[in-house]
Amino acid sequence: MTSSEGSLFRSKYFRAFFGLTVGATLLYFSAKNVSWTEVKDEFESITYAWIFVALIFYWIELTLRITRWRLLLSTLKPPIAVYKIALAFISGCAANNILPAKLGEAFRADLLGRLASVSRMTALGSIIIERLSDMIVIFGMTAWGILFITTARLDTVSEIHQGLALLAAPIAVLVMAVYFLVVKRNHFISVKLKTLDIKIHNFLQGLNALEDPWTTLKLLGSTITIWTLNCLAIWSIMMALHIELSLNQTILLVGITGISAAIPAAPAGIGTLQYAFHITAVLLDYSASAALVASAIVQIALLGSATLVGALSYSYAISTHLLPRNETDK
Repeated sequence: MTSSEGSLFRSKYFRAFFGLTVGATLLYFSAKNVSWTEVKDEFESITYAWIFVALIFYWIELTLRITRWRLLLSTLKPPIAVYKIALAFISGCAANNILPAKLGEAFRADLLGRLASVSRMTALGSIIIERLSDMIVIFGMTAWGILFITTARLDTVSEIHQGLALLAAPIAVLVMAVYFLVVKRNHFISVKLKTLDIKIHNFLQGLNALEDPWTTLKLLGSTITIWTLNCLAIWSIMMALHIELSLNQTILLVGITGISAAIPAAPAGIGTLQYAFHITAVLLDYSASAALVASAIVQIALLGSATLVGALSYSYAISTHLLPRNETDK
């Protein structure tokens, strides 16, 4: 193994360790003062019809996410078959829910590369655009929720303001970087990068969809619709626990849980998701036990269903597309 390969593996192990540590720490703070008797009562009082409704909204959301990724890959020639994009996407969802530190994103790019003979760096570039557009909408939702909810927990609101301020800088830097790499195609930085390395050139190919203003508008519209569906799914889960949130409260909850989902922590957001629900429970005055149960429902019902379908999709992709023909015939 070369030194560069060794450093790569060490980096992955570090990310995994870091993610598990963050998740365990936040899970501890989310659950340390929870009454387990109340948690049991919350589970027993669940209205399961609302969870079914949440699943419908969630799977429409995932379908739209696949469509959005197809939009970002639409400039590639030859075009990639929709089912290959879907297989890679849902398999990547499963990997993100099984592997720590968001390693599922690299898994998704690698799988699409193997299924469709696409550069992994090109696929990764399109995924970065996805995540950036998500973070812009999530950031806006959180800011909107904070501005328009009323709460007596001003200390917690102040902490969230500080967190948003910390997030604003890296998001702004990423937006500016994409602007120079895509809109300013002839800018000296872009020209220099394109001639520097084939991997960087392939990565920039993953950003090409943003060169078309109409495609950018469709990306924004689909991202807003995706997070609207996510709001409906989370609202339905809270209704399953007999907690009726207002529009602004739901927007805030989804914004904070969206930020937590972006943190490279434990698999399926264990710990980070619990802490996000815990913060909103403090702000919106519902119980810590309901917050813990709501986050568990998201992980079991929503993320769990995606993991199951993703695992089956990956098995299908392996058996029909990636194994040598003589092995599949045995």
